[in-house]
Amino acid sequence: MRIRWKLFWLLAAISLVPLIVLRVNSQFALSRLAEKLSSRVGAHLVAEAETRLMRLVEDHARLFDARRQALTLAVAMQAAAVQKALSDPAPPAMAGGGVILVAPGMGMGMRRQLSDDPGLAAEAGYFRLAPDGGVEPLPVDKKRLTLRLPSGSTGPPARLDALASLLAPYREIAALAGPLAHFQATVLADDLTATYPATAGAPRRSDPREAPWYLAAMALPGPVWTSAQNEPGTGRVCVAASSRVTDARGVPVGATAVFTPLDDLLATVTAPEHIPGNVETLLVAARPGQDGSARLLTQAGEVRHGHGWHAYVTPSPLPVADPAALAALADDVAKGLSGVRRLDYQGRDSLAAYAPTARGEALLQIAPVAEALAESRAVAADVRDSIERLYVFGTAIVVTVMLALIFLSLSASRAVTRPILALTRAAGRLAEGDFAARVEAPGGDEIGDLGRVFNELAPRLDAHLRLCESVELASRVQRSLLPSRPPDFPGLALAGASRYCDETGGDYFDFLTFEGEKAGSLGVALGDVSGHGLEAALLMTTARALLRPRAAAPGRPGEIMADVNRELTRDVYGTGRFMTLFYLEVDPAGRTAAFARGGHDPALRFDPVSGRLDELTAKGIALGVAEEARYETGSLTGLTPGQTICIGSDGLWEAENEAGEMFGKARVRDILAQRAADGPQAVLEALFAALDAFRGTRPLDDDVTLVILALTDWPEKEEPPCP
Repeated sequence: MRIRWKLFWLLAAISLVPLIVLRVNSQFALSRLAEKLSSRVGAHLVAEAETRLMRLVEDHARLFDARRQALTLAVAMQAAAVQKALSDPAPPAMAGGGVILVAPGMGMGMRRQLSDDPGLAAEAGYFRLAPDGGVEPLPVDKKRLTLRLPSGSTGPPARLDALASLLAPYREIAALAGPLAHFQATVLADDLTATYPATAGAPRRSDPREAPWYLAAMALPGPVWTSAQNEPGTGRVCVAASSRVTDARGVPVGATAVFTPLDDLLATVTAPEHIPGNVETLLVAARPGQDGSARLLTQAGEVRHGHGWHAYVTPSPLPVADPAALAALADDVAKGLSGVRRLDYQGRDSLAAYAPTARGEALLQIAPVAEALAESRAVAADVRDSIERLYVFGTAIVVTVMLALIFLSLSASRAVTRPILALTRAAGRLAEGDFAARVEAPGGDEIGDLGRVFNELAPRLDAHLRLCESVELASRVQRSLLPSRPPDFPGLALAGASRYCDETGGDYFDFLTFEGEKAGSLGVALGDVSGHGLEAALLMTTARALLRPRAAAPGRPGEIMADVNRELTRDVYGTGRFMTLFYLEVDPAGRTAAFARGGHDPALRFDPVSGRLDELTAKGIALGVAEEARYETGSLTGLTPGQTICIGSDGLWEAENEAGEMFGKARVRDILAQRAADGPQAVLEALFAALDAFRGTRPLDDDVTLVILALTDWPEKEEPPCP
């Protein structure tokens, strides 16, 4: 063999062996890089999916709860209207034009004649579910109501005209509740029934007095809720808010209810857009099992290939393979907690996000983890494809251009390492706080993608940092609006403090000093805004700005509360936000006080002389609910030194420990009675110390605010010197 060939093969061996080793090593390294990228991207996507799914289900649960509260208010108004109609000694005579009268035993021909009534017409949202899953129009008339006479009746019942007069109240309540008031019904104990809007008569398949909503209303005072069930006559899954109706002597004579289809009540519950595929939404409830532990049962679920929601005739457990995970989920629902858990659902690795909608009830959304990891698998596949292309291309270059392989390899290595070095230097600048750091990412490979991701990451980090700074600034501004220390006021000893569970909160307290005709009196305010965060902080600030100038003007606390509520309701109309407020004006010289309560828990007063502890209560609903609400002014006279008044937010007595037990008002009363003699500041510190010891390591779920005031001896005025 010629030397040149030997040299050729020697050079070939010298160049090929290291090249092959390098190629194998580089392929192994790139494979590991692909696995790490896929793993980290997958973990990030799962964490992001958990966060977004949690926020979504909590928003839906809050909306669900707000709508239930609106329905509870509507049925309470409806019960009052029915009781008023029944107690009227001379109700207006039944107007035939406003009533469809259905008699017992009505034949098919008469029912067909009612169905042809020209007043009955198709309305949006009113339909029946057909056996095949389709919908059929349900003609209704919103200008009339249906009166169904009792079975076996031979003449007009005694209360027929009274129920006929409910048409106007029914229409007013339906207008206030909007689409949520689907059907309104009143059933008396004698089986006389009034339903709005009017529908054609239909055969009665069951006695309405045996319906769950009627039995629940007759068993419990006040508005009650029944679980989801199929509505007779339409087949739709409905929930009912019902209330008993009493006569003038307080004896129950029937029940009234507002029915809402579950798919209307949960109309905004949709799957998160960033997780494609199957996302299942369920309404679940925690019920005690035979061993005393909570069992999670499915009450209703979203229909994927039909209309709206469906209710389970027999609530059944979730098909979760891990009993421990299912028990933990049921325990959280029973305690009213929100959260996200990863579990095996129907044989699939899934994320389950849940948020409470009522006591022992929650909204549950389940998304397969595989859908969230689809993007991660795509990244790994792209990296593997790129590795294979590089290997084939490198092999072709070795075979065809062996002498130029080293140069090409060096050039390629420089081309690969140059953007990585640039990324390293830019990452160092970013770590030092230079958010203007950028890299060039002209290529279409993974390194180019990584560069573009880095360029997008820097401004996002900058925006997140600015947002954190803004929240911190908002927190400082909000806390600066609260009194740093109580004012020195003759005849009074004062103490007050707030603890927020977030950076910003919705609790508010204030001490107001006056001039003019209120000089010598001190105003004390304590409020609690619904929710937490920046929205609650803004509403608290608005309430403070409305209360201060109005309190300084003439007027009793009830008038002040009504004026503040009027302005606040106009500001928060349509947002679902509201706040409770307790406002007190005390005159230590006159030993008198006046107060008003806007949906807030009553204040507590302790008299050390008699040892008596009573509540300061006055009628009034929460601020921001009804614009023309009226508020009662309570008054106290003959106050004596040492009497102590405690005003607090519900975050104190509703605080829970690690076992789920509430702090309770009994502990507050005991501490107030024990430490009142030591002064307001001692009472305040004792209450917070007891709360901390009770909570243990569990954080606060709600803001806690306290104001304690006690009367002291009024300083005697100095007599002017004799001339």
